[in-house]
Amino acid sequence: MDRAAALAAAMLAFRRYRSETLPAELFGEPGWELLLELFVADAQGRRITGKEVSERSSISPTVLSRWLKHLDSLGFTVGDGSGNLDDELTLSGKALEYMETTMTRAAELHFTLLQA
Repeated sequence: MDRAAALAAAMLAFRRYRSETLPAELFGEPGWELLLELFVADAQGRRITGKEVSERSSISPTVLSRWLKHLDSLGFTVGDGSGNLDDELTLSGKALEYMETTMTRAAELHFTLLQA
């Protein structure tokens, strides 16, 4: 797994930890959660279904289905775009580039904070 994907995996782990220690209603970014999950899966050379993301992230199937449709409309996912949680999904090239850039910037910010 490359550095960007490792950072995304750490973000997912942290997000799960905070949901275990603080009230879940304080957090709500299902679109971001889905992007992180698909980014990490891509880096590991695997495809995952929306159902897997829903189960791991505790995002209701209805909400996740809406987000799948939305991300598809943005051209961020490759799948059937209907919101079917059983379809294997992956990020589009555009979304992979966005996530790489975002993770690189997050790593730069983290490094800057460590140097302060």
